[in-house]
Amino acid sequence: MKIAILNCLQANTVCTGAACLKAFNSKTRHFARYEKEPLELVALARCNGCEAGIDGGFREKLDRIVSEGAQACHLGVCTVRRGTGQECPVIRDAAAYLESKGVSIIRGTH
Repeated sequence: MKIAILNCLQANTVCTGAACLKAFNSKTRHFARYEKEPLELVALARCNGCEAGIDGGFREKLDRIVSEGAQACHLGVCTVRRGTGQECPVIRDAAAYLESKGVSIIRGTH
């Protein structure tokens, strides 16, 4: 199974990606569903920020996720705006775009 991980740019302030990769490599947390199948991480990406939205550069990243054959894209927990409980609209729109291209969306990594 080919997997991508997508996070909000705001996650850069606190996120190294270590917990996502640890869960991926050990097939725990949201990756436990793949316990019995081989996994390949084909992309680890961040959006280009709230102001940029889905600009040309971010669309290029999303298209690259698709062209790399990602079958599922996990959205990191940092895609939920702190204190609001609401998903970032840029990530929400990116998820809808990826779904329209046949990529399954899973909300969560670790």
